[in-house]
Amino acid sequence: MKKRHSLSFVLPRLAMAMGLMLAGGIATAYAAPSPEPQQSNQTARVIKGTVFDENDEPAIGASVTIKGGEGGAATDIDGNFAIRTTKPNVVLVISYVGYKNKEVAVHGDAPLKITLEPASEALEEVVVTALGIKRQTKALGYSVQDLKGNAITEARENNVINSLSGRIAGLQVSSSGNGSMGSSRITIRGNNSLTGSNQPLIVVDGVPMSNSNGGSGLKVNENSGDTGNGLADINPDDIENISVLKGAAAAALYGTRAGNGVLMITTKKGGDRKGLGVTWNSNVMIERPLTQPKMQNIYGQGSNGVYTGDNSLSWGPKMEGQLITDWTGLEREFLPYDNNVMDYLQTGVTTTNTLEAGFNADQGSFRATLGYQRIDGVVPSNYQDKYNINLRGTINLTKRLTFDAKVNYIKRTRWNNPSTGGDPASVMRNYLMMPRSIHYSDMSQIYDEDGNVLRWTNDPYYLLNPYAAEINKSESTRDRFVGFLALNYQITDWLSLKIRHGEDFYWNHSDSKVKAAYPVGTSYGNHVGNGHYALSYSYFRERNTDFLIMANKDNWWGSKFSGSLSFGGNMMHRHSDSMSQRSGGLEIPDFFTISNGMNITASNDEENKSVNSLYGLAQLSYGGWVYLDVTGRNDWSSTLPKNRRSFFYPSVGLGLVVSDLIGSYGVTVPRWLSFAKLRASYAEVGNDTSPYQLVNNYVVKNLTADIKQSQVSEVLPLFDLKPEIIKSWEAGFDVRFLNNRLGLDFTWYKKNATNQILTLPIGKTSGYSSRKINAGNIQNAGIEVVLNATPIDTKDFQWTTTINYSRNRNKIIELHPEIKYYSHGSAGFVRVISRAGGTYGDIVGYRYQRDPQTGKKIVDANGLPLLEANIDTENAVGNYLPDWTGSMNNQFRYKDFTLSFLLDLRVGGDIYMRSLAVGGAAGTTEMTIAGRDEWYNGTGGILVDGVVANGDGTYSPNTTYANPQEYWSRVEKATEEFTYDGTNLRLRELTFGYILPKKVLDKTPFTGLKVSFVARNLWMIYNKVKGGYDPESVVSTNNAGGVEYSSFPSMRSFGLNLNVSF
Repeated sequence: MKKRHSLSFVLPRLAMAMGLMLAGGIATAYAAPSPEPQQSNQTARVIKGTVFDENDEPAIGASVTIKGGEGGAATDIDGNFAIRTTKPNVVLVISYVGYKNKEVAVHGDAPLKITLEPASEALEEVVVTALGIKRQTKALGYSVQDLKGNAITEARENNVINSLSGRIAGLQVSSSGNGSMGSSRITIRGNNSLTGSNQPLIVVDGVPMSNSNGGSGLKVNENSGDTGNGLADINPDDIENISVLKGAAAAALYGTRAGNGVLMITTKKGGDRKGLGVTWNSNVMIERPLTQPKMQNIYGQGSNGVYTGDNSLSWGPKMEGQLITDWTGLEREFLPYDNNVMDYLQTGVTTTNTLEAGFNADQGSFRATLGYQRIDGVVPSNYQDKYNINLRGTINLTKRLTFDAKVNYIKRTRWNNPSTGGDPASVMRNYLMMPRSIHYSDMSQIYDEDGNVLRWTNDPYYLLNPYAAEINKSESTRDRFVGFLALNYQITDWLSLKIRHGEDFYWNHSDSKVKAAYPVGTSYGNHVGNGHYALSYSYFRERNTDFLIMANKDNWWGSKFSGSLSFGGNMMHRHSDSMSQRSGGLEIPDFFTISNGMNITASNDEENKSVNSLYGLAQLSYGGWVYLDVTGRNDWSSTLPKNRRSFFYPSVGLGLVVSDLIGSYGVTVPRWLSFAKLRASYAEVGNDTSPYQLVNNYVVKNLTADIKQSQVSEVLPLFDLKPEIIKSWEAGFDVRFLNNRLGLDFTWYKKNATNQILTLPIGKTSGYSSRKINAGNIQNAGIEVVLNATPIDTKDFQWTTTINYSRNRNKIIELHPEIKYYSHGSAGFVRVISRAGGTYGDIVGYRYQRDPQTGKKIVDANGLPLLEANIDTENAVGNYLPDWTGSMNNQFRYKDFTLSFLLDLRVGGDIYMRSLAVGGAAGTTEMTIAGRDEWYNGTGGILVDGVVANGDGTYSPNTTYANPQEYWSRVEKATEEFTYDGTNLRLRELTFGYILPKKVLDKTPFTGLKVSFVARNLWMIYNKVKGGYDPESVVSTNNAGGVEYSSFPSMRSFGLNLNVSF
């Protein structure tokens, strides 16, 4: 029996095939070169010429018209044009995107050579928009910001994402507390989805790229090692430009993938000049702590002021040099030394070298880069090697047909990824709990004379010797290919066709060996005494095939109308599978094979997803002062029900250049006003769902050693499932003054994300525990302000500055009547939730009991504050979203010297500091000093500013001093005690460079040489978080932000960058 396909399956494929066939037919019809204009019987002549850019390269597609509207043409691939006229004397007007318009008077018949000047005015800037289409910023009805590649190569980050911090208004970056190899998370204009990632789509040279996040969720008591971001695979030296498409209108042509915005990354191709050019870029960065936990060095090991050698607390007596018998069995002076975490950690070093060769010729261009990066992390056994090979070639097959191809290969190997959070192997967690009289140097030998791991306590729950982690070995490897093949055909001067196939695929492989001597309790792996072995493998592949037909015509029939029309389609297929095996305990100690396991477990997952799309873009302008954009995209997704697979995403944008409008009516615009524009847009985009939400999932597992069990998913699918829909409004203005030396860009936006895909609990009698639903409405509204200025601009000295400001207000308009709140994650005494009427990312937990009249804490008979019995989900103790963010980027040039620095400000946004709670209970942190002497002397303790219940509904002031040890043990559970305002101001980046003058280089084989001192995260100028912690360091880089636990010290990095060109 033949398989039958539904219309929703066939239509997009049929339309795409027709589009390709239509384009092919047109291409055939116009395959021959355009003939030169033929002479008629009338008196006429042909004006010929060639248009070049400032580098003497042909300006392809430049518009050449006769002033007065007699006729026009566009330059071909060699920059040539030919225009027929009957007039003896004419004036040609040449316009080209990114260049100043030029008028040329023509009196004879000699061929013309016309060179254009780049537009110095910011209003002529060109940005990369959706589908890789380059457009002038003044023609856009929405806000776009871009970042040049050289801004991220000098003071480079291992993760490109972190380079965006403070540079783009409305874009926020949050990093895990796992050092330079950890993951980071991007959000643009707030969080839209309760269950989705909320991170933007990454598009590299028109091809979507997976930015898989290896960070953990909000987990406390398990291994939560962070394997980094997919975007960290890109070599910053290959990046030409990053355009940030913030709003829905900017990203609408990506439809169901554009709900969270788009990062358009354009990589370099060819070289900077004709012929062969070679560049070598070398960078060395070292890392040292910017902040460290503030620990106390007064009281040592013990409890209630009494020393005990195997106690895991630091509530003992003062360390004053008295003799004690410590955990090693030796009699020693009781003193604090070798107890700083930097006595264990090392200076991190990152070296990066990139060799680049580029070649430009009339027939095409080629670029090849070879990069190598070595990271030695701050944890002694943690390091990473990364190789990056990038090849890009463009060939002009004919005057109209161009072939473009790129392949990027990345190989990354990482060893011994450190654990974070509450894992027993976490270095920072052990540091927080290690009594201050314990010395790292006593544990550095790892083993005692009997071959046992040195431990200062017999507590089986914790690993309390960080050096012991080095005996275990873990290794993870990623091999990745990203690339594309593309054909560009200039059918006529105004019509073109592009066909492209892009691929992104990678393999991950990891293994973990835990040795038998590793002293970890059975609750963390069931392998005490014998060791443990684990293997995992995963594969990901996404392929995209697309076409785009573009028609572009200026000055229609001599009128003031110009416009373009584009039609295209895309077929996307994504496949992923993974496999993992765990040995459990090993039969033969330290013999690392899965077959040697005593309790072998295995798991395997596979996913497939396809999305077919058709889209169109119409652009219309009049007089160069009004611009109208209309787009539409229809997606057919395999993850949605058959009757709801088709979804249409429209957008409309309007731009009005007021300054040009006034000028077109002959009104003189004041000289101090360079440019003024209004813009507005509306769009709808989506967030698709993951595969297999419409079917029952089955799990097969071992019930006993001989019996297998099949278990069906307890989630009832929604057979009428719809994607999340985001409806967005945006309006703004852009004004420039004083010959564009001062500019102000303002944007207001509001977007509502509806049809949230949620899980709703249902009665067990149904056979399920929950069901999928579409419900909810999340609103984000805010403003963005970008101020650009050039206060000083002389021959020898220039100062430019950019100030960004953004404020976003999030509100959960509604969820579902049966959903009290949605939990993004929980850990111990804290949860991160969203609830109707509240704000995305509320932090809730245990609160103090308080006097309803005065709000003061209620204490018990021992002077200890009382806590509520349950987590209070109605009254948040904080919210992790900032009130507003701002930054200031300054760049100075004096002759051949350059200086730049970036200040980054975050106001508001709370963070729960679990490290301070744990360190407080252990008595190791600085904040636990107060009241100890008084308590031990019987003269005081900690007096809580609270009240005592009188038993009749009234309260009296508290006068009872509390035991400090009992106090900090009690308040460890109080979420509100350790939730802080995350406001901070830091010097994010600093560079100081020197460029060798050309007159010096002329005597050398070099064409360019620049050396720079570079630094990142150099100075925490202001910080409201106590205890020496950085509010940017969080456990989770998913939606459950705002929680810190056992994060590594925030690092400042500084070093040198050398860039040499030949």
